[in-house]
Amino acid sequence: MRIIPICRTFFLGSLLLFSHTPLLIAEEDADFDELLEGFDDSENNSGDANSGADSGVSSNDESLDELMDGFEEQTLTPSAPTMATVRRNWDLVTLLSLSSSYNYQHQAPATDETDYRGLSRLKIKVQPELRYKFNTNWDSVVIANGFYDMAYSINDRDQYTNETLENYESELEFRDAYIRGTLTNSLDIKIGRQIVVWGKSDSIRVVDVLNPLDFREPGMVDIEDLRLPVTMIKADYYFNQWNFSAIAIPEIRFNKVPVYGSDFYVADQKAPDETIPNHIENSEFALALEGIFSGWDLSFHYANHYDDQAHMILNNGKPIRQEHSRLNLLGVASNIAFGDYLLKIESAYIDGLEFASTSTEFSRVDFLMGVDYSGFTDTTLSVEAVNRKLLDYESELSTSIDRTDENEGQIALRYSGSFIHDKINITALAAILGTDFDAGAYYRGSIEYELMNATSVTLGGIVYQSGDNFLLERIAQNDRVFFDLRYSF
Repeated sequence: MRIIPICRTFFLGSLLLFSHTPLLIAEEDADFDELLEGFDDSENNSGDANSGADSGVSSNDESLDELMDGFEEQTLTPSAPTMATVRRNWDLVTLLSLSSSYNYQHQAPATDETDYRGLSRLKIKVQPELRYKFNTNWDSVVIANGFYDMAYSINDRDQYTNETLENYESELEFRDAYIRGTLTNSLDIKIGRQIVVWGKSDSIRVVDVLNPLDFREPGMVDIEDLRLPVTMIKADYYFNQWNFSAIAIPEIRFNKVPVYGSDFYVADQKAPDETIPNHIENSEFALALEGIFSGWDLSFHYANHYDDQAHMILNNGKPIRQEHSRLNLLGVASNIAFGDYLLKIESAYIDGLEFASTSTEFSRVDFLMGVDYSGFTDTTLSVEAVNRKLLDYESELSTSIDRTDENEGQIALRYSGSFIHDKINITALAAILGTDFDAGAYYRGSIEYELMNATSVTLGGIVYQSGDNFLLERIAQNDRVFFDLRYSF
């Protein structure tokens, strides 16, 4: 029996097996033939009886030698220590967008008036967002927002009022800019400019009062894109299924509204100056308690804050300045899910409302109910309705500069659908005002298409319907189509 082939085969298998272990073989190790030299001598001394087998084995030996050539030339060394993956603690994302709109409904202007026909927006917007993580418990976010609207230069800047150019042509400001962290296992804190969303509605505000809105182009975008961040100090305490929030708001900031000379400004003359209360010493305060349970949630809200919409102060029947009432709000909100339906309820009691035509302070009760249906694939249908009842109503409020009714209603109908793995998103919204649906309305539709990763294009349009509502009566000619191209990196 020949043992050389068996030994060599065993040694080769062992070497192949252990070559995957962290053993170090020195460069001075003997080559494979030298290690087997003794076996060759023993084999040759076995006599002539196996001479025929010798010649058969030699060719196999040569094949094995050739296979082992590579091992003779290489030295096995331990694997290099694997360096731990270093994760950066910051992330920077920048959103670039080009948005435009074209007004196709305006009539030709009178002499010396602004011509708002045709191109009404060609805006380049840059929004960098920096997130920095200090450790596992603390991080920060800074979002800047800047835009320049080329439409005003294209259309001749000289035809626009200074107020229009200051508010619509360009802007540069910090949006969200906050630091947040965990103080204990149950207590979090967040300090800086931020957005805090109260309530359940997607289209109508009732208890969602902490952040002002950008109303410079009414109806063009949803509430989620209208909120303006405000500097807050927010503490959240968690216990069982509840979250208690305490909020202080030292920055006093109000709605951005259409200014004199813009096509959404409804008055015939320039508005008087707006009184802005001092920051910090006039800080706003808010409390909230929210519980999340199986299939439903419930939240309670209190806010001592300023009315984001100003009222006029009159002298001999003429407006002399704008002021903001200090309000108190008590509210409750709930979502209840059952099957393919989601029921939304919000109610609020607001005290301290003031108007131009009377020195009386009023209270109001708002009640909203809505239903979302998601029984169709990738589709949501929504209807929301609200009624706002002014208590102890005085009839002169409807005929004066205030133009306020005892009951004011609104209904919002929404369709949202996604197609082709969310590459196409279609949204349609109808917002109808008035308890009898006679105060006017606007209808907006859009289709968004994802061209490629992080790049999307949106096409849409909005139509305004005149009615008893003073705003919609004056902007009924502002129908337009719009286009947006977005890219983030």
